[in-house]
Order: sequence, then C-alpha cells, then structure tokens
Amino acid sequence: MATFLGVNLLPASGEWVYDTVPHRGLHAGESAFVALNLNATPAGTTTDYSVSLDQLQAQYPDCRTVNLIVAWFGSSTDVATCRIYPSTTFIGGQFQALVSGTWQAEPWRCSGLTQASPGLIPISASGGTATYGGTPSDQAVVRCIRDLKARGLRVVFYPFLLMDCPGYPWRGRIGWPGTDKSAAAASAVAAFLGSAAPSQFTRDATNLTVGYAGSPTDFTFRRMILHYAHLCVVAGGVDLFLVGSELRSLEAIRGPAWTKTGTVGSDGRATWDYPFVAGLMQLAADVRGIFDGAGLARDAAALKNLVSYAADWSVWTGYQHPGDAGQWPHLDQLYAAPAIDLVAIDNYLPLSDWTTGTGGLDAANWSAPAPTAWPPTAATMNGLGLSGPPMLASLAYLKANIEGGERYAWFYADSTNLGPGLDPLGSGLTVSRPRGDRATQTRTPYAAGQQLLAPKMLRWWWNNAHQAVYDAGDGQGWVPRGAPTKWIPQSRSITFTEYGFPTTDKCTNQPNVFYDPKSSESFTPYWSAWDPAEGGRLAPRRDDTLAALGLQAVYEYWVVDGKNAASPAGLKMVEPAFMAAWNWDARPFPAFPLLGSVWGDAANWRVGNWLGGKGPALPPPAADPPPAPGGPYPSLPTLAGRGWSTRYRPVFATAVAGHVSGRESRATRRSQPTWEIEMTFDVLRMDVVADLQTLVGFFGRMRGRATPFTVPVPTYLGLGSSLLCRFAEDAIAPEQFMARLWELRSLKLVSVPA
Repeated sequence: MATFLGVNLLPASGEWVYDTVPHRGLHAGESAFVALNLNATPAGTTTDYSVSLDQLQAQYPDCRTVNLIVAWFGSSTDVATCRIYPSTTFIGGQFQALVSGTWQAEPWRCSGLTQASPGLIPISASGGTATYGGTPSDQAVVRCIRDLKARGLRVVFYPFLLMDCPGYPWRGRIGWPGTDKSAAAASAVAAFLGSAAPSQFTRDATNLTVGYAGSPTDFTFRRMILHYAHLCVVAGGVDLFLVGSELRSLEAIRGPAWTKTGTVGSDGRATWDYPFVAGLMQLAADVRGIFDGAGLARDAAALKNLVSYAADWSVWTGYQHPGDAGQWPHLDQLYAAPAIDLVAIDNYLPLSDWTTGTGGLDAANWSAPAPTAWPPTAATMNGLGLSGPPMLASLAYLKANIEGGERYAWFYADSTNLGPGLDPLGSGLTVSRPRGDRATQTRTPYAAGQQLLAPKMLRWWWNNAHQAVYDAGDGQGWVPRGAPTKWIPQSRSITFTEYGFPTTDKCTNQPNVFYDPKSSESFTPYWSAWDPAEGGRLAPRRDDTLAALGLQAVYEYWVVDGKNAASPAGLKMVEPAFMAAWNWDARPFPAFPLLGSVWGDAANWRVGNWLGGKGPALPPPAADPPPAPGGPYPSLPTLAGRGWSTRYRPVFATAVAGHVSGRESRATRRSQPTWEIEMTFDVLRMDVVADLQTLVGFFGRMRGRATPFTVPVPTYLGLGSSLLCRFAEDAIAPEQFMARLWELRSLKLVSVPA
C-alpha cells in the first residue's frame, strides 16, 4: 500500500458534504425532505465526512495533512465574460440540520448569500440531475476545518474552480481569446479579478459565515479568495492558504508593457507585465494582511498561517508564448513576493514513457549507463542504468524518472493525445494513441543553458538564479538572456500541493489526465489500453498497482531516500509536510461510488485518482499452504443482522481415461467432495458497511486465499457443524475485495481438506 503524508479532500462541491452535522434538504416545489450527508449510515447520525475521515486515519495513519478543496464555479473560458460564483442545487429550497436530536432550519450560506438570495446562477443539469453539487456552505467548511485540526491534521485551504460551461473544461483554459499585450487584455483581467477589498467582509462567528458589503452579484475572483481568507479566520486559522491553482492561461496573459527583456528595476532584476500574476501578488498580500490582523501571524518554523499559489506542473518554471521562440519565467515575481511562503506545484510530471509491446526505448535502454552530465547527448540521454528485467511496474524505474527521462534529459515536441484507437505499433489493442514524435519516440535532448525549459529540474531551479530563455535571432538559439528574475536561490521551499495517478493502464506515462466522459478534457494516459465493456463499449483498463507504485516512488524519493536537500540555513528544498496525494473523498467507500443515483461522478471512480477503496494487488501465494493439523482455526465472523441466501455445491475431482474407441472412463480421486459455498446478499443496504468492514478485515488477516478458517454449515449436509474453508478470491488488496463484494453481491468460499 502506498504511503503519503497528505491528501486532497474532494469532492469540492456539495452543500454539506464536509459537515460533521447531519443535514437534509427540500427542493423548491417538493414536499419531502431528503437526507444529504448520511448515505453511509442512513439509520444513524454519523455523517459521510466523519465516516470517511475515520477511514482515512485508520487506513493511512501516517497521513498528516488534508487539503480542503472548496469550489465556486466559472461560467466561461473567456476571461472577458467569465464570472466566478458560488451556487446551490437547492435555489429557493430549504435545509435543516439535526441538532440535539431535532431537525432545525439552517440556511446554506456563502459570502452573504443564501439559497433564497436573488441573482444566484443555477448549476447546469443534464437529464434533471445537477452537473455538480452546490458550493459547500460556510458553516460546513468551518466545522470541517475545526474537526480536521481536532484530529491532529494540518489543514490547507484550497479554493477551487469548477467550470460550468460547454465541455466542462479545465480551469486552466480560462484565458484571453484574442491578441494579448494590449490594454484590452489587461482590462479583462482586472474585471475578472474584481475590486473586492478585505474591508468589505464581515466575520460572523455566531453563524459561522462571512458577510460581504459589495454587490451580492459581484461574481469575481477576488471576492472568492478574500471571502475564504476571512472564513478561515472564523475557523481559527489554517496551516496553508492557497490563493488559487493551475490558472495557466490567465497567468500567461500579457499586458501592453510586456517585452522580451522585461523591465529591469533598481535592484537589477527583471519583471514582466503579466496582469494576473500581479493580481495574485496583491491577493497574497491581502490574505497575509487578513491573517496578521486576526493574530494569525506567519510561523515558518511550525509551518502555520502560510500563503501560496499552486502552479500547474507544465508551466511552473515559465511560459512559452506561441510565436515568440522562448520561455519566460512569468511566476518568478510571484514566488519572490513577500507574502508568498512556498513554491507550490501541482506535480503531475510523467514517471515513465512505456509503449505497448516490449516497452519501447526505455526497455531497450534499461541497463545502458545513465547520463552523468547535463545536458546529455543524443547518444547518452536514453540510458537508465537499471538492473534486472525491464518492466513498467518497477519502483526503481519510476524513481529514475523523477530526476531523469522525459522533461529532464529530453522532450517530445509533439505530445498530443489522440484518444482511443487501434495501436499504431500493431499490438491489436485499442490504446490512447500519441501523435507525432511521441508516437515514434523521436526524442530531443535539451541544450546547454536550457535548464529552465525542463520542469523536472527542481534541484537546479532551486539552487540558481533564472533568466528568460529565448531566441534573439543572433544564431545562438534558445539561450538565457537579460537580467535575472526576482527569484533568490534557496529562498522558498518547493512543495507538491497535488500529485497522483489515475488507476489506469500505464498511468505513470501521463499522470495529469483523467477520464470523465462528460468533459472535453477526458483522456487516459498515452499508450494505455482500453477493453470492451458492457454493450460493446470501450472502457479504460484499470491498474491500481501501478498507481500505488507511482505514489510510493514520489514519497520515498523525496522523503525517505535522501534525495532532498537543504540550504545552509536549514531550509528544505522540498517541504514534505504539504505534499498531498490526489485524492481522498469525503463521500466514504463503498457508499461512493456505489450510489450512482446520488452522485453523478460515481462512474469515474473506477479509473480515477481516488484512493479510497483501492489498493495494489497482492501477489497470490505460490501454493495454498496446508492447514496446521488439528487447527485451531479462526472462524468466519458472524455478521449481525445480515441475511444471506447460501448455496452449497459439491465438486468431485475425477481422473479421466481416454480409449481408442472414443469412450472415456472416470474415477474419483478422493472419496469426499470439495464444497463450493456462495453467500448472496438478500438485501443490499448502506447500513451494512460496518459488517462488511469486519469481513474485509478478516479477509486481510487470512491473507486472502492463503489461510483456512471454519464456516458454520447446516447439519443436513452431513459434514458436522462446520467446514474448513478458504476464500475463493485471489489474494487481492482488502479494499479491492470490498469493492468486489459490492459489485458481485456475493461471497464465495471453497472447502479445503482438514
């Protein structure tokens, strides 16, 4: 099972999904309230969030940080028209909370709005079902933060944007559709940010919310960020507050003063006109001021009350503007800003380049010496220096590509993913096909001075000053030019606010993609296989093991293996305290994903990045060990209140002899049959989760098929009161066993000789 120090907590939307208090809701025009956050315990009072966090801490006791993701919505990828707003799926409806055994009215609240406020923008729907849940209510967010801290966990507050517009794109697509380097582009960015000021917000500690004195329909980015900075104060503070994440296209919009050389200040350092980056710097300063004014001063030693922005892995070192033949470190001025405490990256850098068939160039160069100098030559760039047989599911191979391989030693100029189609390498499989030089594995090494272009070069980036890299037409090509940026070497630690892998075939080839059929961003990784599913449809092939190995590789490399570094002052190059895997869900397994009628994204769980209910497959034992003579044997647990329809089937082992006449003769190999036992759920209800967890724990202790145990049987079988059995399942991870129980609705056992 993978180890990690932090997780990102989803689903980001759902009015009460993070609450410790039970809630129910009534839609406008309906007459009956429905429970909203008691799906795992419908007959009880423990909320889904509380069940889920109990599961997290039991399954991953080393986890110490939770990134609480809370979403508003974006209406367009055009920055000039995009509104950023909270909403609820119960516009005009009602909510009630269970307080001291009594249901009492409690409105949804967010930035001075309730479900009855005029001007709310409805969440889109398909087939009568909302595309997303509503923005988490302020009260739920505050109670969640307080609960996480009471559990001894660090809290990162992570404001998030879900795009509710055609194609449901990634938030990083919000940008300027025309020619930038203009006053119009800068003006559109300013309107997107808005004019909300810290003084316009009023903290309400009684109702656990924050009021806003501006227009109720001021749906802008600054309102969102400043609202949540004040709400975190109401909650008692957080360890790290993010002022946004992965707004790649917004970051890259250039104002009218942008030039290749930038503006060199009196300090001799260059900056460039990026209006949104400047807006992030101001937001970080405003959040810092809100925290300081509330007595939540920065504590760098204890890692509390810190502020950052999470950059996308693809542009964290700089942006390449089409047509300008270069890369500009546009975020360096943000990383150096006084209010920023960490260089945060959503790290989905690839850890493999494994094709179908034999594996391609990585397999062919498995044992070739790894490059010893940078930049490597075309003759040395492919070497991995590994021993043993080449295989994708190798921890050593994945670690070798953390500071090596693609985006470190070499790159592909064309990295387009064409989606599923017939494998161009002739395997006969349906795969996610790469295009161009990736399809032919035509690799290009980086050249001298181009470290800034390689986003895996964290070590170089952290230890050195930076310059823009571009072609000035003087024949030197893409080389560093001009004054250094604002970045001071070793001045801030780097951390990974997100990292993870979808549970798909070849997931480490392209960790940044996800499968969601409703979205225009839906992909599976390069070369990943697809299999036929029900009705002849294609479905991505699942691989929990490789995803877990990827997590393990990143964690061990930076936390265990001695690869991290520190400044002379003791500042870590990579701060592991905020390294957070994507993702854990506040909707507990197995309620999520089994209740597809409740949650529209449940079908995405199978090959998504969800950690709950998944785990690496364990290798089956070489042979079933013989039971110890005479026992004693453990007993299958009695599941209180469980109704099973049980079927017993004897299976006789026979020897078959063929004759020249074509007839066969059979003889039994033993006098007593093997019994196959199948226990089927009579009723599948969500209040049986505790019983199933007991059974899953027993499965784990028995090591799946390896260890026998006794099972009570009816006397009419003539076998006595019990039979010695083992699980018929392979030795898979307990989480997979639980998922299979829910999928098959039955438990299968087979007897073993006593």
